Amino acid sequence: MNPITQNWYALLPSIAAYPALVLAAIVCGAIIGVEREKKIKPAGLRTMILIALGSALFTILSSLMAEGEPDRSRVAAQIVSGIGFLGAGAIMHDTVRIRGLTTAAMIWFMAAIGMLCGTGYGGVAVILTTVLTLLMHVITRIENRYLGPCFHTKVTLLFDDQGGKTAVKIDSILEDYQVMASPRKLLENGLTEMSVNYCNAHKHHKAFLLKFADLPEIRQIIRH
Repeated sequence: MNPITQNWYALLPSIAAYPALVLAAIVCGAIIGVEREKKIKPAGLRTMILIALGSALFTILSSLMAEGEPDRSRVAAQIVSGIGFLGAGAIMHDTVRIRGLTTAAMIWFMAAIGMLCGTGYGGVAVILTTVLTLLMHVITRIENRYLGPCFHTKVTLLFDDQGGKTAVKIDSILEDYQVMASPRKLLENGLTEMSVNYCNAHKHHKAFLLKFADLPEIRQIIRH
């Protein structure tokens, strides 16, 4: 078996295994952290290192504190629960879109990598982290080449609500195209105003404008 994929607790003496696993967790956190820093994301180098290192240390401590057969499942469950709150803090929801899902998923992944280091598989953790980084790089290149960068455009709709009937039609169209809108505002002339933000680079995201144009209740579509 390749020494890199072996359990380091069995491969190295304890005095060397613990520092090696801690170092592996730091390296994994740094690899992902640098990728996040380059993309100017909220959870960067320090955050990712701390998540991986903390998860590894909790897993190691669960083995040291347990008497007899180590029961890591309890600590693992608590790490998963705790990291969920941290991931939720990275997600921002506004009237346009939900942001930070990738960063939250990275936080979740780094916790798993840290736990993998804590159980002794530091080599496997480094390999998986490197593979994920390369995969993210490939996906980014594909998105930039075939989907294009996402530039959000704003349009304002003026429509006759007709007692809420028009709003139901508009909500159905927005749901089909996964586009979010701002709260509606009733104007003095009796019409209703609503702003919609969409990705102008993706044809699918702006196809809903044709649906709006076919609604006779919509009096005006203003593009900003």
